[in-house]
Amino acid sequence: MRIDDLDTPCLLLDLDRVNKNIATMMGILEGTGVSLRPHFKTPKCPAVAELQLKAGAIGITVAKLGEAEVLADAGLGPILMANQVVGTTKIDRLMALLARGVDITTAVESDFNIDELVAGARRSGQRPAAVIEVDAGLRRCGSPTPAESVRLARRLVDEGIDYRGIMGYEGHMYGQPEDAARAELIHTALATVNDHVEALAEAGLAPKIVSTSGTASVLIASKTAGVTELQAGTYVFNDSHNEEFIPGVFENALTLLMTVISVKDRYAVGDAGAKSLTNEFGPPMSVDGTVKVARLSEEHCTLTGEGIAKLKPGQRIEVVPSHGDTTLNQHDVYYVRRGEEVIDTWPILAARKFR
Repeated sequence: MRIDDLDTPCLLLDLDRVNKNIATMMGILEGTGVSLRPHFKTPKCPAVAELQLKAGAIGITVAKLGEAEVLADAGLGPILMANQVVGTTKIDRLMALLARGVDITTAVESDFNIDELVAGARRSGQRPAAVIEVDAGLRRCGSPTPAESVRLARRLVDEGIDYRGIMGYEGHMYGQPEDAARAELIHTALATVNDHVEALAEAGLAPKIVSTSGTASVLIASKTAGVTELQAGTYVFNDSHNEEFIPGVFENALTLLMTVISVKDRYAVGDAGAKSLTNEFGPPMSVDGTVKVARLSEEHCTLTGEGIAKLKPGQRIEVVPSHGDTTLNQHDVYYVRRGEEVIDTWPILAARKFR
């Protein structure tokens, strides 16, 4: 099958670029002593996670239990859930994964989380594993001080939970557009994480896992003492938002194919709308950079730019998502390509697994 044979809108995944991005990331980490546990929130596809593991990743990171369940069904792991598991229903799902023999570690930030894990362990007879999430400046979840992290670690040990370490995420870096200021912010965030590491070590609770960082931080985090692993996810496909922060390192492997359905004097209309494409990080652009997705309605998009003059109704164009994660979450399959040939279809099994 050729790309011209596909119905639109649909997602195209360039397999050669995926493999190149995986190799690039492993090359960055080679010799640093820092491992990779890539985040599943980007591909949401076991076939991609398997490529990452075969290339040397030590496990997979998830944000939701539904993602962990997809990986478990595929026999992939170990799994780090970089999120808190809250509520009896979810705690029991976590325990069910442990009962299946899945190696999964979850994050805690409070006594409430520990109390729920302890209660779930008593109900199920399982022994959960946990890392302590620390607030590295994002002001989302996380232990606020090194002293609090030490206290929580002691509680985990005392309660019989498998204490494995800490994690922190410097996601607030994405709000800083200036390179030098962003680098300083990343260094500060990682220093905060290491303050917790040092306090835990002094208390005899040295963390085995110190997990941090998204794709845009890897060049700094991979050279930061104390960090043991990175949770980068976006690198495997890249997108235009990530390219703003770490340009020229990874290639855009994911595109959305759409059909032009109308052409006017100053704009055109495509058949991809907000139900198949997202723009929360800015307007998606065509691969050649001449056409901008200026506006999304439900099932239509307004196209502008110098490339409009060359468009005709029925023509196909590919756009690079500004945020691949949320765009692909609206689809069920990748059409895997080499050049203009479709060589496979990969189901996006964790799409919309937001529970």
